[in-house]
Amino acid sequence: MKNLKFLFLFVLFCNHVFSQERIIISDTIKLDEIVVGPINRFLGNKELVYPVTNLKFKKFQTLTQQINISEYLESVPGLFIMNNNNFAQDARISIRGFGSRANFGIRGIKIFVDGIPETSPDGQSQIDNINLEIVDRISIYRGNNSSFFGSSAGGVISITTLEDFEKNFVNLGVSFGSFSTSKIQTTVGIRNENKKMIFFISNTSSEGYRVHSGFNNINANFKYLAKLGSKNKLQIIANILDSPDAMDPGGLNIVELESDRRQARARNLEYDARESVRQFKLGLNLKSTFNNFKLTNSIYYNRRLFDGKLPFRNGGIIDLDKSFWGYKLNFESENFMNYNFGLSYNNQNDHRKRFINDLGIKSDMVMNQFEKYDNIGLYFFGSKNIGKLALSAGIRYDDNTITMDNILINSDKISQKIKSVNPSFNFNYTFKNFGIFSNISTGYETPTLNELSATIDQSGFNSDLNSVKSKSFEIGISNYQKLTRLKYNLRFFNILTENEILPFESTTGQVLYQNAGKTTKKGAELELNAQLNSNFVIDYSLTMGGYKFKNFSNGEIDYSKNNIAGIPNSFHKLSLNYTNDKGMNLVISWKRVGKIYTNNSNTSLLTGYNLINFNFSKKVFLFGLDVTPFLAIGNLLNEKYIDNIRINAFGSRFYEAAPKINFVSGIKFNL
Repeated sequence: MKNLKFLFLFVLFCNHVFSQERIIISDTIKLDEIVVGPINRFLGNKELVYPVTNLKFKKFQTLTQQINISEYLESVPGLFIMNNNNFAQDARISIRGFGSRANFGIRGIKIFVDGIPETSPDGQSQIDNINLEIVDRISIYRGNNSSFFGSSAGGVISITTLEDFEKNFVNLGVSFGSFSTSKIQTTVGIRNENKKMIFFISNTSSEGYRVHSGFNNINANFKYLAKLGSKNKLQIIANILDSPDAMDPGGLNIVELESDRRQARARNLEYDARESVRQFKLGLNLKSTFNNFKLTNSIYYNRRLFDGKLPFRNGGIIDLDKSFWGYKLNFESENFMNYNFGLSYNNQNDHRKRFINDLGIKSDMVMNQFEKYDNIGLYFFGSKNIGKLALSAGIRYDDNTITMDNILINSDKISQKIKSVNPSFNFNYTFKNFGIFSNISTGYETPTLNELSATIDQSGFNSDLNSVKSKSFEIGISNYQKLTRLKYNLRFFNILTENEILPFESTTGQVLYQNAGKTTKKGAELELNAQLNSNFVIDYSLTMGGYKFKNFSNGEIDYSKNNIAGIPNSFHKLSLNYTNDKGMNLVISWKRVGKIYTNNSNTSLLTGYNLINFNFSKKVFLFGLDVTPFLAIGNLLNEKYIDNIRINAFGSRFYEAAPKINFVSGIKFNL
């Protein structure tokens, strides 16, 4: 508590020290006239009352490896990412604790790319098809957003890819790094007065830091923007992913880790644990303007074909055909008050098959199940400015239907209805040099189809798994809307959750899920941005929190008052950024992660660790071309740390080791 009081006093002091400086550092993003951004626009008028971080990456794209999304997001307070090196599991992203339970993929957080959902209706997200190389900006909204986006919106990550360019271009890039990592990429931009097209393709491969951890993928993206007359703007997005191989080295116990941190778990080698993915996505946004009234239509379709081998016998081979689509209609008006209202429909169909994994060979089928998830949502958000006071409120009603039909065992079709109403109330008051704000909101999260279907006997439905419900309160102070060379944003949050969904591993190695009784998540988030001069900028973020079981017992074991596994109690990120008008970019960053528990009983603990990273690029003019060589050095201090935790793993196999010092270098051509 003393530390939290110190933070509050510190930002107040900084406000008085720097309030006379008027160097302009604007968070406003200048968009080209034909841009269509339905999600960012809908969220834009909530920035004053919601915890939002806006990031831009035009210069940063010449500095980064462009392999892990953590390269783009780890400076955001309240957001923590693990698992950068197991590409069969995907990144584990948590925002204020939401999403920390994920065994693979991302849970509890909504992700959009160019306004199109990457999150399936049941709340599961994969990001292996996101083209990091063309990310232009990202907005991250923390806290409950169910009053706008329904289930699994404990945070929202809205990504916008490249679209703002003045003339035709061709960009080529090639890079090589540690562990035989390589990337080849091409971006082409074409425009005329009323149209733009962006084509992108990349190939990334690596042998991986650990044994049996290599991967390979090809990713292609197409974006089309057009003005249709004077009142309509159209955006079309298409994406294709082909990831034929991503191997899973598995978790190690402490003895194995200390013996050889690069080894794979013997059972993962024995059962040839890995995955193969093909994915196809298509989305369309149409925005129409009628005086002070705006109408946005959005429709999308996504199909994902997944083949996976898991390190156990019964049901250890998965054949999943997932398809989902949706439609959203949003009305927006600015009159006496500003408001949005609309409706959305989302549909998901999974055909899940499981087979016996006979030491890496597909054998008898043990599950053949059709799963369906339907969602209908209605929402309203309104805001009103009264002098220096901004008031807003939102509410959303959701009707979800889950259906499962296991045709292999000829059981009766199972159907479950889940309805939820989630309001939010907010205010912001602006003083001369800063603003104060508060919001109260509720949220909910249904189990995903994968979590519901995970049963030890492969019967296909866990009837004991209930939806998560949460209530959030936060208050804060910020000067991010002011013109000053030192910007700060300090927030305190308190989240009470019922039926938290947690993973645990059976004796066979299969991951199952259960509800906890009640949990609490309390913490503080601080952002600082200091413009030292025209060349140097310092960014600092801090998250301090306590994430605990308030009431949770499993049989005779009582976990009440224990810490929730997988979330650090503190997280710091400090970056020194240097740029000049000669095309030089330099970033030196320090990251400090606090202690993390690995299981519900808190009998195993990871101590904190420090990482220092170095990124450098320099644009030069060579043979008539703009050429930018770059170098990225990770873990400069050669720290031994853990990249991922297998939460509640059987046999204490919690640990996936991270690389020591590693390098990536490359060159980019702008034709």
